[in-house]
Amino acid sequence: MKDTLQALLPLIEIKEDDTFLAQQLEFYKEVKKKLLIYVNDPGKANAIHPEFVASMINELAAKDAIFTVDTGMCCVWAARYIHGTGERKMLGSFNHGSMANAMPQAIGAALACPGKQVIAFCGDGGLSMMMGDLMTIVQYKLPVKIVIFNNRSLGMVKLEMQVAGIPDRETDMLNPDFAKLAGAMGMPGITIHDPGEVKPGLEKAFLQEGPVLIAIQTDPNALAMPPKLEFDQMKGFALYMGRMMLSGRMDEVFKIIASNYKHLGEVF
Repeated sequence: MKDTLQALLPLIEIKEDDTFLAQQLEFYKEVKKKLLIYVNDPGKANAIHPEFVASMINELAAKDAIFTVDTGMCCVWAARYIHGTGERKMLGSFNHGSMANAMPQAIGAALACPGKQVIAFCGDGGLSMMMGDLMTIVQYKLPVKIVIFNNRSLGMVKLEMQVAGIPDRETDMLNPDFAKLAGAMGMPGITIHDPGEVKPGLEKAFLQEGPVLIAIQTDPNALAMPPKLEFDQMKGFALYMGRMMLSGRMDEVFKIIASNYKHLGEVF
């Protein structure tokens, strides 16, 4: 391998035209501005913007923390708001798209890297599938911090149905009190209802020794907008909204608009 690389290096032409790089950096500046829309507006009681939560986790987490992210909306929020430091690690089921991976991966990370801060981005659907693992975390005294983005729905499935123009069905979840459940398993549990509670609640949890579960009541209508909207996505979402109105679900349409009206500038 070394000999091959040494033979190839003299043949590689150094590129001096940075036009493409400059274009992408300029594009990314605009993307970052859009990402701050719902960080600066943290939401309201029991409808906290998940972008704000992810941003707070990023701010408070250690520079060498290990993050595990559930497949779905949690993966989107972590990818967009957790800043790389060169020392942080992020684990997920990125190729396979397996559901409920964050907590099991957090267990493995805590066992493999004792002394490192491990934070799991868990969806309520994902954690509900793997609740028994809370007992494993307690039994092995793993200092995992489990943050549940509790939007009371299967968020990514709902979003996929929306952009396909299909009124969502069977995506809502009737969840237990996760904090009480954590207490029954033997670990402290915190429920956060209000945006003003997010930062102090996370600070308290991160400073506490041992495992802690933090259930945050996030906005079930938050949309993960892509960096660039495609026509088919807009067409599908317009069909979805139309079908929702025709089926008499106007209250849900108004809630979606109220939660995401600041994204309108990205569409027009």
